[in-house]
Amino acid sequence: MQDPSVNKLLAEIEELKAKLAEADQLIQAIKDGEVDAFAIGSDAAPEIYTLQTGDYAYRILIEEIGEGALNATEDGLIVYTNKTFYELVGLPYEKVIGTSIFDYVHPDSLVPFRELFHEAFRGKSRGEIELAVRGAVIPVFISLTSLPPNLPTVGIIVSDLSEKKRSEATIRQYQKNLEEKNEALQRTNEELASFAYVASHDLQEPLRKMHLFTTRILELSGDGFIPEVTDYFRRIMEGAKKMQNLIQALLQYSRLTISDVKFVRTDLNVLVEDVKNSLLETIEENKATVVVSELPEVAVVPHQMSQVFSNILLNSIKYKRAGADPFITISTELVDTDSVQIPGMRKAQRFWQISVADNGIGFDPIFAERIFEVFQRLHSTHEYQGTGIGLAICRKIMQTHSGHITAKGRPGEGSVFNLYLPLNL
Repeated sequence: MQDPSVNKLLAEIEELKAKLAEADQLIQAIKDGEVDAFAIGSDAAPEIYTLQTGDYAYRILIEEIGEGALNATEDGLIVYTNKTFYELVGLPYEKVIGTSIFDYVHPDSLVPFRELFHEAFRGKSRGEIELAVRGAVIPVFISLTSLPPNLPTVGIIVSDLSEKKRSEATIRQYQKNLEEKNEALQRTNEELASFAYVASHDLQEPLRKMHLFTTRILELSGDGFIPEVTDYFRRIMEGAKKMQNLIQALLQYSRLTISDVKFVRTDLNVLVEDVKNSLLETIEENKATVVVSELPEVAVVPHQMSQVFSNILLNSIKYKRAGADPFITISTELVDTDSVQIPGMRKAQRFWQISVADNGIGFDPIFAERIFEVFQRLHSTHEYQGTGIGLAICRKIMQTHSGHITAKGRPGEGSVFNLYLPLNL
């Protein structure tokens, strides 16, 4: 009978033979290029880590991606790194392999990194930390994933956030500068509006006195002045009256900036009819015809929108063609941003397009924008009376309503003013 201890030794010998054979096969596979392998030195003995050829395609992918990638043992020992990571830390491959991942973590990020690292061995974790390499601090986003069962390691993907952080800082600074400029512009606008309002009031008082005393001089003198002197006084009165009209127009323009507005759901048919009634004397004197199609109900500032229609109707009547009675039509249709250019409008939106067309003298299309500027006139005051502010007021009101106004015309063929009001305001 064989000694049991001999049987145990024989069994151990067979087990060792099997392991040796397996090791020989692995060594041969490494020699044949079927298995990638690398050695990591330690205080005890070198450890061999292998990467199966079946995973080769995945390794190539990891090598080529623009993110850092590495594997670390549960002690933090780096057993694999791709090119992106070792270039990020500014060291050659052989200087990174075998070092501790904790050596590259900024002291302020060590605590949160340890938490993420240990959590990853139970599954996955991710977060933002900072690396400290070559005296520089690098913000990164890391994704950690446990890699069982062959090795107790964790895979780490490292995304360099330096450029993103610089861009975010630039955007924040730009936004801050923009806010400061907007605040300064707002203050300037308020100051200008207040100045225009106060100055206009102060200017009107001397004009009233000029008109009053000139009138009294003419009344008291009777026929005591020679015709030339009387004509000079009348010209002074006319000039004072024009200046007063101009100041009142400026007041209206400035009030659009400094006054609060309240939007009210309004039937534009009623509003336009009220405007026509207020202009009835002018309409009848000029034998004008105003034809109004069905208009929508929209949210507007009623007195401002009345001012828009009043200014445009007066404009159409004033610039009538010689030998032709003014004929004005007001019509409407729904349009969208694809068919009309609304300044500052980026998202798709629908608008009510309200068109006011006339058969007046028209204008050259090159002046389609100029006529909406303050004090811009296409004709002298000797030809047509006016302040040159009416259409500028119309545009400002339309901007207040998140809308727009345009004009089309041709000399001798009349004009069309298009008002654009948002369908949903």
